[in-house]
Amino acid sequence: MDNISGLLKAFVIIGGVVLLLGSALLVALLVLRGNEERALHAVVSAPFELALPAGSRIEQVSMDGERLVLLAIDGAGRQFVAVVDPRTGERLSLIHIRPAE
Repeated sequence: MDNISGLLKAFVIIGGVVLLLGSALLVALLVLRGNEERALHAVVSAPFELALPAGSRIEQVSMDGERLVLLAIDGAGRQFVAVVDPRTGERLSLIHIRPAE
């Protein structure tokens, strides 16, 4: 009988410790995720100017957090892709798209 009550006490104590650690981990993950979302909003709201070819218009925008990808059409109707650093507005790459010959 003493063994059963001792095991029961051990299970209750271990369960309490696991519950407390799990709760602490959940709070820590929520805080970290909140900080990431605030950092992303700071990046998105940072004002900058982007130089694109004259007469261009942006058709589609995609962002993965570290890069901003713009699908655009220049004044002559040709498509191009511009890869931009959203923190600085620096154009990292400009890729012209042309049909295969």
